[in-house]
Amino acid sequence: MDNKVLQGFKKDFLAIKAKGFVPSNRAHDTGIGKTFEDSIGIVENNNFLADYAGVLEIKSKRELSKSMLTLFTKSPSNPKGVNSYLREKYGSPDTAAGGMKTLHTTFSALKFNTFVNKYGFRLEVDKKYRKLFVLVKDLTTGGIVDKDIWYDFDTLKEIIEMKCQHIAFISAKSKKENGKEYFAFTNVVLLKNLTFERFARSVAEGLIEYDIRIGVYRSGKHKGKTHDHGSGFRVKKGNLNKVFNIEEI
Repeated sequence: MDNKVLQGFKKDFLAIKAKGFVPSNRAHDTGIGKTFEDSIGIVENNNFLADYAGVLEIKSKRELSKSMLTLFTKSPSNPKGVNSYLREKYGSPDTAAGGMKTLHTTFSALKFNTFVNKYGFRLEVDKKYRKLFVLVKDLTTGGIVDKDIWYDFDTLKEIIEMKCQHIAFISAKSKKENGKEYFAFTNVVLLKNLTFERFARSVAEGLIEYDIRIGVYRSGKHKGKTHDHGSGFRVKKGNLNKVFNIEEI
């Protein structure tokens, strides 16, 4: 990465850090990242380019948060309409969604998990066919009932090279006053050297896990239609040093 980009980011970070607590620009978990990016003039995007100067991705967490770091979110390459396929075939009725089906589950490549005591999900890295499969097992019969859900290696490789080569991982203190959340950005480290080969190995070793987060619109013109909340690949904080090289900024 160009040293000018890194130094420019460091200057911007220190300027925000010096401000102390600033009001959140958005509620819930995404508020911290949105607040930081707005503070340094980054326009929110959903494309393959990294957030800062197209080369540095920005991730943020509350200091005491135990939640996993999301590397990226992306729907599987196959089958067509995969989110609706997954929700309708394997989802379970959600009382909070008026009984409509949703599918929220976390799993890795190490073993099948248990979803509503009916299905098990597991990742499988297949180097021969150059695909990352999402396998589904019937827990009653023990048989694999689905091997048609997969990512192709080329798609994953492109995302990793564009958005996961250099990640600025920011920590922030959080407080609430009169119902409003405030953040003070305290520390940042650089997560780097994630190649596709390292990614695939980390998935196979269970260091990188997978979340399916597929809901349904509960009202409005899209009521009853599938709503993808960001299914993707995540890493526990304690495993970051096994997936990346970490450098102080």
